[in-house]
Amino acid sequence: MMGVRAPWSGAMLLLGLAVLTAAGCLRPRGEIYSELQWSRRVSYARWRDEADPDDCLVRVDGDLSVEEAVRLALEHNPTLQSTMLEREKARGRLYTARADGLPQVRVEAGYTRLDEGALVNTATGARGPRDNYSYQVNVTQPLYKGGAIAAGLDAARYYQLLSDEVVRQAVQDVAYQTVSTYYEVVLAEKLLQVQTEALEFAQANLRDVTAREERGVAIPFDRLRARVEVANVEAQVIQERNRLNRARTALMRLMGVSQKSEVAYVSDLTYVPVNADFETTVRTALLHRPELYRSELTILMQRAALEMAMSAYLPSLEAWGIFKRGRPDPHDSSRNDWAGQWQGGLRLAWTLFDGLRREGEVIQQRATVRQSLIDLADAEQHVFEEIKNALFDLTDADAMVRSQEFNLELAAEALRLVAIGVREGVNTELEVLDARSALTTAQGNYYQALHAHLQARHTLQRVVGLLAPEPGMTAVPDEVPPVEVLRRLEPLPASDEDGRVLYAEPVYALPVREDR
Repeated sequence: MMGVRAPWSGAMLLLGLAVLTAAGCLRPRGEIYSELQWSRRVSYARWRDEADPDDCLVRVDGDLSVEEAVRLALEHNPTLQSTMLEREKARGRLYTARADGLPQVRVEAGYTRLDEGALVNTATGARGPRDNYSYQVNVTQPLYKGGAIAAGLDAARYYQLLSDEVVRQAVQDVAYQTVSTYYEVVLAEKLLQVQTEALEFAQANLRDVTAREERGVAIPFDRLRARVEVANVEAQVIQERNRLNRARTALMRLMGVSQKSEVAYVSDLTYVPVNADFETTVRTALLHRPELYRSELTILMQRAALEMAMSAYLPSLEAWGIFKRGRPDPHDSSRNDWAGQWQGGLRLAWTLFDGLRREGEVIQQRATVRQSLIDLADAEQHVFEEIKNALFDLTDADAMVRSQEFNLELAAEALRLVAIGVREGVNTELEVLDARSALTTAQGNYYQALHAHLQARHTLQRVVGLLAPEPGMTAVPDEVPPVEVLRRLEPLPASDEDGRVLYAEPVYALPVREDR
């Protein structure tokens, strides 16, 4: 009996080891974090010992316009490059959906060692071989799955288009952020220039007051006041220089270029009046905003998911076939020779009751469809709100520019008159400093008003979706519409060429491109 148990004991031991190997075990937390920390140390060593990582980035020098900045950002921005990979994920999802309707081919091979051969002849007691070999090819072709195959393909296709809209929105966001940051740099340069000129004036005034005090014309208070003014303006210069450096750093990061780039920002703050009415901007936004197309496609995806859930109530049909070769002969185990065998047929399956699993899935999918419809309505309301706010900001910014332009003229004239009054002994040095401070403030307010108006124009372009590529486009454009001129928003007709009423119901007929 011991001779019989030994082989079984060894077999059970091998089986136990195989189960443990297949099941695996959880890696210790400390081991995982040790690997992560090692990776971080390697990264630090690379940063410390190798060349500056910034040298790996594209370096740009010379003049840089806002259009060129956007072009560089669309080409090198890491966030946009990461978002572009959503298209690859969608392509993989489409392959997965197509696989549900394609044949499945599986090859199996096996070896079996018997303790004793199978009895093949009861009269003679002959037994078959103890070593059994076989391999087989299994082919399965789904014919019908209750509509789940077509619904899955539709869902994957909608997801592919949805990924295009995600990229389109990312393009708009990158363009908007780049232009905004570019003009933040330009504004910071203007404000630094204003404060630098104010500092030069304050320093010249301090020298003049000091000389006059030495001649006995000015009193010590005048010199002390002039020194305080110099210190105050120096603090403003430091703040504006820091603001400029931070804006430049942010712009280089958005463009995905080296921080060592040395450029001259040639696009200036300009004032271009814009006339846009609420109805026209709303119509343009409803046709262009990527967020709305994403919501529409999400609804289509959820409806396809509902169809897939409903397909569980219907039967499924598939064709199958098996080709097998083995030794001994699959038809006659007494023959210890290689031989073949094949089978084929149809398989019908219909789940009559699954413990209410189907009902629960359908309830969930129907609720998700309703949620998507609510989300679309909310997205449209959000667009309306953004358009109203953009138009309000544009109106206020327009009034601010006109006001500060006039105020700047008044401040410059006031300083001129005070300077004349000082020479004639009518005005004091304190009044000169006050007038100069007022002019500095007026200059800063004027540049900020120009920046606010330009930003309002640019924001209006974004909220109507004109910074993004056209719906249905698959390529990232080389440039976006110039920020200086808002695209003319032509009123849309109430119906199209075929007489179909626009926006009578949610528009689901999106531009369709060929499969990639």
